[in-house]
Amino acid sequence: MPSISVVSFSPHERFHLLLCELDDTMFIVDCGWPLDSLYNDQADDTGKLRSAKSDTRLDPRDALSTINWARVDFILLSNYEQMTLLPYITEYTEFSGPVYATEPAKAYGRCVLEEGLSAALHDKGSDAMQGGSSSMASTSNMSHSSWSHAANGLDKWQAQLPYTQRDIVAAMEKITDVRHNEIISPVPFVQVYTRSSGYSIGSANWTVEYKNHRTAFISTSTFATCLHPQEWDPKVLSDAQAIVFCDAVDPASYEDDEVGAARANAQVLQRINQLCSTAISTMKQRGRVLLIGEPYGVTQDIFQLIAEHTQSLNLPLPQFIFISPVAERTLQYGNIMGEWLCESKQVLLYLPEYPFADKDLRQKNHLHFVRSLADLATKNIPQGNWFVVVPPHDTATIDYFARQWKQDAQRCSSAEMASGTGMAKFAVLIHDDDVARAQSLVNRLSVSSEITFVPVSRRFTYHNIEQSLASATHAQHVLMPSSVYARLAAGASKYEFKMFEYSHLQATTVDLSADRHLPLNIQKEMTRQIKSSGKQCAVVTGRLSLAAGKIRLEYPEGQALAQTSVTDTTADTGVNSTKDTRSAVPVSSLPRDLSVWTPERLADELNEIGINASVVVGIPNGTAAASSEAQLQGADQPVKLIKIVVPGGSATIHMHGGWSVDCTSVSTQWTIMDSLRRVLKCA
Repeated sequence: MPSISVVSFSPHERFHLLLCELDDTMFIVDCGWPLDSLYNDQADDTGKLRSAKSDTRLDPRDALSTINWARVDFILLSNYEQMTLLPYITEYTEFSGPVYATEPAKAYGRCVLEEGLSAALHDKGSDAMQGGSSSMASTSNMSHSSWSHAANGLDKWQAQLPYTQRDIVAAMEKITDVRHNEIISPVPFVQVYTRSSGYSIGSANWTVEYKNHRTAFISTSTFATCLHPQEWDPKVLSDAQAIVFCDAVDPASYEDDEVGAARANAQVLQRINQLCSTAISTMKQRGRVLLIGEPYGVTQDIFQLIAEHTQSLNLPLPQFIFISPVAERTLQYGNIMGEWLCESKQVLLYLPEYPFADKDLRQKNHLHFVRSLADLATKNIPQGNWFVVVPPHDTATIDYFARQWKQDAQRCSSAEMASGTGMAKFAVLIHDDDVARAQSLVNRLSVSSEITFVPVSRRFTYHNIEQSLASATHAQHVLMPSSVYARLAAGASKYEFKMFEYSHLQATTVDLSADRHLPLNIQKEMTRQIKSSGKQCAVVTGRLSLAAGKIRLEYPEGQALAQTSVTDTTADTGVNSTKDTRSAVPVSSLPRDLSVWTPERLADELNEIGINASVVVGIPNGTAAASSEAQLQGADQPVKLIKIVVPGGSATIHMHGGWSVDCTSVSTQWTIMDSLRRVLKCA
């Protein structure tokens, strides 16, 4: 019986790093870790990173060192937020397998990693220069010894980083691009494919299929359809027998508890409109706006709406300024990756205008990109209404604008305001759904300016997960983080599947039983026959038999699927089954001469390959093969049978009058089928 084991190596609820073992196949789902804890935490004397809030070491290299990377077969990446540790894994461990991600996730992920590393080097470089001589007014007056001391401090800190810019480039080259619904086989007998999660451009939920068992990994997802990424694809749940949820919104940071699919979409749109309304109101008063957010994701939607509303209201077009080393690339990706956008944006691909406004604004010289605050001084940007976008981690730039604009407002006279040259009004907007990080920014800036903090939370809530499970019609097992399980465990009895929890560094193993599901080829055959007779799909009971090297289903008492069906309830499983009335499909001829095989020989051969098989004397059940045998030997005539016991069940092989295999559960049929193939092939 196949089983799956899941271990979470990331202690952060927002980021995932799951080590999964599916029988002998080992793989990683996501490599997430917060950039702030990698770069901004203080290091102790041993070079380990420590949290600013506690003395607990958060260096991910300690956790990753416990994984046998030589055994990991492949890595699956869901979106650009879950790629933080990929360069370290590919460049500094023994991992040598393939890495899979969508093209947009790869492109945006590289930008995220490069921006984080650039910001960390810039901040630490500034700290080292300032720490070299605390009494000096400027770095231009620093002595040679002070410069040397600062440089040595910076070099020591760089040595503690988990990876470098060169490692980022090398890691990106190892990623294989995939498209949604494209089937990939990273190792034999395992297939993987993605479906859209709706969270960001190219964000994916992975499905891993092994021996007709489909396990879906639900990474960061959203039901919201008012944003620019491709919408959530619910098929990822309806096709899966096992489901692993990776995260959900922290209830302490979410105000609305009743969030269904429609409500989630309305709430996201409402919050974005609230931010846009504040920005437009400020610009109507000839004010300036500081938007704190990454130059991708929700920021792109806010930027697009403000540009459209400004022009529709005939307001003076502001100067849009993005201060980030990667902003120019991330905005361009939105226009060149149209197939990954929502339907409303994809329609614009066939029209003269672009899906996003950045192209038009650049042609009008109203869109500017600068790598840092220092580069802004070298740009000749017209004064007036400014709309500035700064990433949350660039606190130095945020502090500068908040302080400078407040001073400008205080110095602004009534005459300047009347002439239109004064700037007495400005607004600071924050949409970050990382509440802890956003709250620290609010506390930092509240002294000097008024803040409009409206978190635009897109990720699944507990109610979204509960609602999504309604479409998990084939699910047998659902795994979720402990924090989510604590909220949903009380209602687990209303589901037909079993619910499990997993936690940090604790292995959770689930046996993937297939008792309620037949092999895919049998499902397709039954579905075709039922549809051809004008009936709906149903689950039917029968006997599994081996013919022509394949497992096939023989219906009870020679009855099949054409005529009127009668439903009865199987007592031992509690699953509704359907019996039909038509002659059974004839069994195809066997490709080998099976007459030379005796029960004793077959049992010996099976024992040789490690299968617990023995010869017993018994009366066959009422299969087609057994019925033929009974006519020849007389009713209730005992014959030699082969009894097989395997993990998860048992099976009986009838060899007289044609071979057939009688399994106690469908999950055991894979072991029996593979074993018989090996024995017959070696004969």
